[in-house]
Amino acid sequence: MIPDYTKIEEFVKGRIKLSRFQHSIGVMEMSLSLAKRFGVDEEKAKVAAIYHDAYRYDSTSESISLVEAGGYEVWPEEIEDPMLLHGALAAIHFDSDTGANIPKDMKDAVRHHTLGHVSMGKLGAIIYISDYAEKGRKHITEEERNIILSKETLEDMIIYIMDKSRSYLLSCGIEEAGVSKELYSFLKEGGKL
Repeated sequence: MIPDYTKIEEFVKGRIKLSRFQHSIGVMEMSLSLAKRFGVDEEKAKVAAIYHDAYRYDSTSESISLVEAGGYEVWPEEIEDPMLLHGALAAIHFDSDTGANIPKDMKDAVRHHTLGHVSMGKLGAIIYISDYAEKGRKHITEEERNIILSKETLEDMIIYIMDKSRSYLLSCGIEEAGVSKELYSFLKEGGKL
C-alpha cells in the first residue's frame, strides 16, 4: 500500500531542518519527472523521495544494531560513519511512520539512496540520481545537471554521477565504499537495474 503523499510530506517536514526539507522537495520533484520518463510508479517515487532523508539526523553508533535487527546488512563505511545509516533507519521505520505496509522496492530505494546498491532497482536509481542532482544542489552546475538528465538510461546517469563522485573522493584521499564499487562495476559491465 502506498500512503498519502501529503501526510508523509507533513511528517517529514516536522522531523528535519528546513534546508533538508527543501532538498527533499527537490528530490521529490526530480524523482517524479524521472519516474514519468522511465515508466516507474509515480506515487511510489513521490513518497519514497520525500521520505528518503526522514532519519537524516537520527544516526548514532547505536543505529548499527538497530539496522542489523531490522534485517539490513551494515557495511564497513557505515560503521565508520553512522550518518550513512540514515537511509536504512528510514527503511526500517517506513511502515510504522506511515501506518502502511510499504512495498519492498520503496524501502530498498530509501535504504540505498546514499551509497547505491546493485539491487536498488529502477526506483532506487531514480532516488539516487535525484538525491545527487536535484535543482537545489550546489555541488554541481546546471550544465552538469543537464548532462546527467540528457543520458538515455538511468544506468548511464548513475555511471556519470559515480565518475564525478569517484574523482572527488580520490582528490580527498577517501576510499570509495565497497558497495559503491560493486555497483559501479556492475553498471560498467552492462548490468541493468
